Parts: sequence; C-alpha cells; structure tokens
Amino acid sequence: MRIVGFPLDVSNVRDERVVKGQSIRRSLIQATLDLVHTGDTEPSAGAVAMIAGLSSRTLSQHFPDLSDLYTAAFELAVSRAFSADRPVDPAAPLTSRITLLVSDRAQLFEEWLPLWSFADRVRRLAPAIGAGVARLRQVLRERLAIWFAAELESLGPEARLAGLDSLERAFGFDSWMNLRERQRLSPMRASRTWRFTAETIVQQALAGSPRHPRTPETAKKATECPSP
Repeated sequence: MRIVGFPLDVSNVRDERVVKGQSIRRSLIQATLDLVHTGDTEPSAGAVAMIAGLSSRTLSQHFPDLSDLYTAAFELAVSRAFSADRPVDPAAPLTSRITLLVSDRAQLFEEWLPLWSFADRVRRLAPAIGAGVARLRQVLRERLAIWFAAELESLGPEARLAGLDSLERAFGFDSWMNLRERQRLSPMRASRTWRFTAETIVQQALAGSPRHPRTPETAKKATECPSP
C-alpha cells in the first residue's frame, strides 16, 4: 500500500533537503497517530505540530490539507498492523483454527479501537480513508477465506459465499467493537464471548463440510461472487 505521507523512497537519496523533508513528514504522521492513541479522534493542526515539536506553518507546508495528513496516518497504521498474517496450517482441527484466529484478532482489534474511531470520525473529511477502510475489510475477508479454505472449498458456490459472509460477520472488526464498545465487556471477557459466538456461527456456516485438510490456494474462490 502506498503511504500518502511518503511519496518518495529516500533510502538512497543524498539530498539533505529531501531527507529532512521526509523526516518532518514522519514526525507529523507519528504525532497524529500518538494523539489518536490517546483518544483524540480528530487531531487539530496545532496539536499535531506541538506534539511533533514543529510549527503550524511547517505542518501546513508539508500537509496543506489536514485530510492528507489523516490519510497518511491511517495508511501507515494499516501498513504496520496488517502487512503480514500468521501462516495457516490447513491440517489443524477447525476448533484449533477458530481459537487461534480469535486470539490473534482480539489482540489486533483491541489495539485498533482508537484508530477505528478516528477513521470513522474523519472519513467525511478524508474520503480516501473511507476507501482504505473498504480495502482493509476486503483484506480481512480474504484472510478468512484462507483460514477456512478446507471447509469452504467443499461447499457449492452460493453456500460458499454465504458461509464466508457468516465468517466475516463472526470474525470482523464490527463484532469485536460491539463487544467492547457497546456491551462494555472487558478484553478478557469479550475474547471468551467472541470465541463461543464464533464457534457457534462457524459450525452453522460450515455445517456439512468435511474436515479433511485441503490447500489454501483454492481460498480465492470463496471471495468471488457466484455467476448469475
């Protein structure tokens, strides 16, 4: 994913002005993320500049529009958190994969609660963040197709699509946010509740599918809509 705040690869650049400019951008973007993690869902230019130890004029020179700064901060956070995924053992029992996935996503989504609130707040000011959220949801959906490739592949096209929709509902960020933000459950209790609920939904969504392992390369089919 291209990071808006870093339009150039300066790893081999010797021009001190370019290097300094990118360093300033990094400071401003990191300051924005620092404020978001403290609960500021719409950091002001003044607050960002102060945290970065720079002037508001310097900020406006590098980011004339705050929406660009917000977008750069969001995309950098995404690149840090979602650049890699735990390898999946297709031969592992279904219950083991569910437990591992719940554990991984509970930790990841808990860290992302402030960033999700930030994205929801500023997406009207920065439409690119709305598009980034949509891409992020698609990435998470595609990873679910890999985690449960063995079961999904055994289903017909329509059942496979419906099954993946159910998995996305069970393991998506909205599910975790509902437990933490709306039901006000502690992280530990939310994780236990999430696992129980996910196991129930998964068993229903994948009912009748065989439990023998298959390679995850076929998971891509599960993300495709059936032909009319």
